[in-house]
Amino acid sequence: MTALEPNSKASLSLDQIPANRGLVDLLYSHGKITRMARDEALKVLTPHDQWGVWVSRMLLGLGICLALAGVVFFFAFNWARIPSHFKLGLIEFGIITSLVSAYFCSLSRYSGQLSLLSASVLVGVFLAVFGQIYQTGADAYQLFLVWSLLILGWVIISNFAAHWILWLVITNTFVVLWWDQAVLPSREIETFVLVLMMALNVTVLVAREFLAPKLAFVWLSKDWTRWVLLIANLTLMLTPILILIVEPDDANPSLLLGALIGVVGQSGFYYFYRYIVKDMWSLAAVVIAISIIIEVAVIRSLAELFQSEDAVMFLLMGVMTIGVVTGLTLFLRRLTAQLEVENA
Repeated sequence: MTALEPNSKASLSLDQIPANRGLVDLLYSHGKITRMARDEALKVLTPHDQWGVWVSRMLLGLGICLALAGVVFFFAFNWARIPSHFKLGLIEFGIITSLVSAYFCSLSRYSGQLSLLSASVLVGVFLAVFGQIYQTGADAYQLFLVWSLLILGWVIISNFAAHWILWLVITNTFVVLWWDQAVLPSREIETFVLVLMMALNVTVLVAREFLAPKLAFVWLSKDWTRWVLLIANLTLMLTPILILIVEPDDANPSLLLGALIGVVGQSGFYYFYRYIVKDMWSLAAVVIAISIIIEVAVIRSLAELFQSEDAVMFLLMGVMTIGVVTGLTLFLRRLTAQLEVENA
């Protein structure tokens, strides 16, 4: 049960429930308010004159990214000139400063969350510099594993979607490097790493969809978190399918398994975002992915059929591309109209 349900033991009074976009979207998705009421509420919560807040946050985030990039390039450019103790000490000072800033700014504020994210990035820099100074001989995947584990606690308490995305990128990098450097896969299972990455990223996306409607995880309700995770998953699912279409002779058990999971996963995404969540942007991403599969399959067939007729093949490919794009546009327009009627 959520705090919005009348029989919930943890029900809150109206003055205890924070008014934000996530709450409005939750009420709308449960049919508690109409679309007109949702639009009016969003106008009150996010008036047009708040663009200045958005710009200031964007500039703050950009400034943090540039500062962190400057730290990395500073060490890379002046590596031979900086004493070892100064290298480690400077990075440790940056980590401590970021943690102190996060504490005093508070993790409930954007500045505090960015400070904690900066500390997480600097931990990776520290591990890389430490490995270079003392020549630990550790493989690259071990660095990313330790980095992921060390910052996991900060990621959990941050309640910051961008921090989770950073952790997910680090963890995915660890999986790829571990598969390549430690497992040393044979040809039959070389693409099984895609299956592992699908399992990780689909689990994160499912967790996001389950937790986002809850008031305690309202910070996850921003649409971009769904789209980033969905596009990452669609990319992973497309990869084995396209390899199988383009190079069918290279098919192996792991590639076939990945392609099968990709087909099932994309079908599941379409059903979920069409009939359960009803998110048009997510649906568009899934339909585009399916269109890419269709187009690549047709191009492959044309290449086999017109091996010595390049002019004819390219002409048919152009006509086919126009047809696929036109069909995709018409389908998405009809789907948008259907969703508007269903959500009215």
